[in-house]
Amino acid sequence: MNFVLAFITFWFGGGDMQPESVVNMQASTSAAVIRVVDGDTIKVQVDGREETVRYIGIDTPEPYRDGEPACYSQEATARNTELVAGTQVQLVSDTENRDKYDRLLRYVYVDEVFINELLIQEGYATTLQIKPNTAQASTLQSAEDLARDQNVGLWSACRGGSVPVTPAAVPATSPQVIEIDTTTLPSGQQQILNTFGLDESNVTITPEVVACAQTAIGTDRVAAITDGDTPSIIEGIKLANCYRVY
Repeated sequence: MNFVLAFITFWFGGGDMQPESVVNMQASTSAAVIRVVDGDTIKVQVDGREETVRYIGIDTPEPYRDGEPACYSQEATARNTELVAGTQVQLVSDTENRDKYDRLLRYVYVDEVFINELLIQEGYATTLQIKPNTAQASTLQSAEDLARDQNVGLWSACRGGSVPVTPAAVPATSPQVIEIDTTTLPSGQQQILNTFGLDESNVTITPEVVACAQTAIGTDRVAAITDGDTPSIIEGIKLANCYRVY
C-alpha cells in the first residue's frame, strides 16, 4: 500500500515548485545561449548576466541520475543542443518567474520555432504541467499525444525497446487486490493515467504489480520512492508498464 500511495503521490502528483517572484504573463526577453545543460535546461546571457533557464511544461530524461544516463537522456540533450546552442532565443514567461532552484522558468523560441513543443513532438520530452504555469498546457499536451501515437523517440526506445519490463516471479496464490477509484484523484493525476493509456475507471495494485515494479526499477528505488523520492520520467514509464502487464 505504501508503494501505491508513493507512486500516486510522487509520480502522478509531482513536486511543488515555489515561486521567487511573479511576472506578467507572456513577457518576452531576448537572450544568447552560452551552454546547453541537458534536454530541458540551458544557460544564457541576458541583460549582462548569466542565468539558468528551465523549460516550462516539459521534462526530459535525466542524464546524471544514479551515476549513469537515463534512457534517451543523451539524445534529448543532443537534440536540444542542435536546436538552441549558440543561438539568440526568445524567452517567454508564464506566471512564475523562477523555481525553487532559482532557475528562470521560460518557454523558449528560436525564430518562430517553439522549442518546448518541438522537443515533445519529436519524442525527446514529455509534458510536465505544474500550476500555475500552464498557459501552453493544451499545446504541449497535443504534441505529446502526437508523439505517443506515432511511437517516436522515448515512447519507442524507453517503453518497449531498450528498457523492457520483465515481470518477476510471484507465488501462485490469489493476490490481495487494492483498488483506487480515480474519480477521487485530481484531474492532473487522471491526465497522467490517460497519457500512459491506463483505464481511468480504476487502478488495481496487486503483489504482482509491486514485484514487477521492483524488477523494473529495483527494490532500492521502490523503497526510496515509498520514502518520498520522486520517480524519474523513465521510472514512471516503467512503473506504468507494470500496470499494463497486469
